[in-house]
Amino acid sequence: MSLRRRLQRLVQLPAYLWAGILVIAMLLLLTLATRSEPIPGALRVDRAQLSLPGDPSLADRVVALPHEWAPSRRNWGGLARYRFPLPEDLDEAARREGLGILIPRVGAGFQAKFNGEVVRSQCWPVSSYVYCDAGLQAQMVWIPAGLLRPHWGDNVVEIDVAGQPLRIGGLSDLRVGPSSVLQDRFKTLSWWQNDLTWMVAATAFMMGLLSTLIWLRIREPLFGLLGWGLLILTVRLALSTTISLSGGFAVWDYLHKVSFTLYCGFIYLFMSELFDFRQGKVRKTVIAMMVIGPFCIALTVLLEDYRIYRVWNGAILLMCLLAMLIVFRRARWGLNVNQRLMVVVGLATTITGMRDYFVVHLLVPGDADLRWMTPGSLVLMFAMGWVLTRRTAMAFDHVSLSNAKLLRQVDEREAELRSLFERLRLVESQRVLEAERRRLTRDMHDGLGSQLVQALNVVRGGGDQVDSAAVADMLKHALEDLRITLDSLEPMEGDLPTILGTLRQRLAPALQAARIELEWQVQEVPPIPGLEARGVLHVFRCLQEVFANVLKHAQATRVAVRTAHEGDFVELSVCDDGVGLGRFDGQVSAGRGMGNIRLRAAELGVDVRFEDGRPGTCVRFRFPLRPGARGGD
Repeated sequence: MSLRRRLQRLVQLPAYLWAGILVIAMLLLLTLATRSEPIPGALRVDRAQLSLPGDPSLADRVVALPHEWAPSRRNWGGLARYRFPLPEDLDEAARREGLGILIPRVGAGFQAKFNGEVVRSQCWPVSSYVYCDAGLQAQMVWIPAGLLRPHWGDNVVEIDVAGQPLRIGGLSDLRVGPSSVLQDRFKTLSWWQNDLTWMVAATAFMMGLLSTLIWLRIREPLFGLLGWGLLILTVRLALSTTISLSGGFAVWDYLHKVSFTLYCGFIYLFMSELFDFRQGKVRKTVIAMMVIGPFCIALTVLLEDYRIYRVWNGAILLMCLLAMLIVFRRARWGLNVNQRLMVVVGLATTITGMRDYFVVHLLVPGDADLRWMTPGSLVLMFAMGWVLTRRTAMAFDHVSLSNAKLLRQVDEREAELRSLFERLRLVESQRVLEAERRRLTRDMHDGLGSQLVQALNVVRGGGDQVDSAAVADMLKHALEDLRITLDSLEPMEGDLPTILGTLRQRLAPALQAARIELEWQVQEVPPIPGLEARGVLHVFRCLQEVFANVLKHAQATRVAVRTAHEGDFVELSVCDDGVGLGRFDGQVSAGRGMGNIRLRAAELGVDVRFEDGRPGTCVRFRFPLRPGARGGD
């Protein structure tokens, strides 16, 4: 069977089988890493004489190490002194090399004396106003060679241990031997208890901060639950090291105990949200424990009874185990890769927490110097980070696929709209061409057609004696009308001076023949929007009518054409020095020509005025430069 097929069959195993295999493998690795082995060349001290200086009623006695003050004891702030001689079995080489004492666990504060001289102290003297706990890290005591007495049995070690409220006091079994030999074990304990804890705390803080910031941005519940859970874990881990903080010891210790409850609650809620399981009763119970937890621990502090805290931690672990078993049971129904991973790591982390609880709190045999839950939390964090990374990557892939699909749809719709637009453009072009054709036909019928009909009537009515001069004049007007119509088709883009210049070429000969001086004061003005071929023809017709009146009726000797730019308008004026307009009842009389001018100007949206210049007549056109612009009266 090929390796690929074997891997495929392994992947196809039920989730609960390969989850169990990985959990067992992780536990075996932790067991091998934390097994307690004899230290070569070092001797174990398992008995010491105990005295309680603060309680004279109790006589000195010999106790077995590790020794712990009774959990039910209410006076946690007392002092205990452990006294023992150096072991006689140390060989001469160890005695000459330099001795040391390894203390894996001790009370909240301690000081070590050798032959009456203080050689090591930590968190001493104990103060209720400073948070410092020497029991959270192994301690190494070096014995100065100058303090050794010649007679080996006279060398005595005294270790004074002080407690804090709700911190178990006592002393673990000791190792005495060459300091170089004990140093390796001490480094291992220090790395596991302090360095690893700080590393996990830093990781939790960075992941928690990042998850919280992402949650604030996208409001995804998974990121919020993970962020708050990891930030709370950061607080607990930081308070689990030999950090020294000012303030009441009870306050920081209370925060240290409460953080465990909240951390477990947030992690369960994260798992529940990830799996989308409808564990209504379990979920409500966990939320209730998160609310009740701070009050329960406050009751522990008030009564100074450590057994309440132990029972409470046991209840939390039992609830976590129950929730994980429910998840583990449902894993048989098929889960995705992310959920399978969380089943494995979540169950393993729960087991590490239960192991520490039984070994540390219930004194089940085991190496209590090395806690399993710290590396278990680290593995859990990386697993949750991996799950969220994959989940986010899948979300981005989904968004990318959705965007690609949307882009394809947009391209298809755009192609359809482009095709429809082309069709509409062709239809519109045809409509415009048809309208332009009808307009040209109508204009030519009204202008050129009427001129030709008149010429034809003159020819028919004259018989043999046709007035050739009259016919020539009519044909000349018809030709001029045709030229003006053709001139209007030239693209002028709303340039009024160009339009007027084109018309000037047609009208100047007639004015010159009538001995009328043309005063041309046309200035550059802004282009007039909407003045296309039809509008140009309207302008031509209006001005043609104006100049026709000047030639036929005005009896003028001079006519002036002017343009001016005034705000949102361009003004065109044609003024002559003729006899002027007649008036009727105070109103300017309106002939047929003036009516045509008004109609054409109205179609252009241009304001036109006829003014009696006395002498002469002025016709003023005001062209708007923007829609809705209005001129004054």
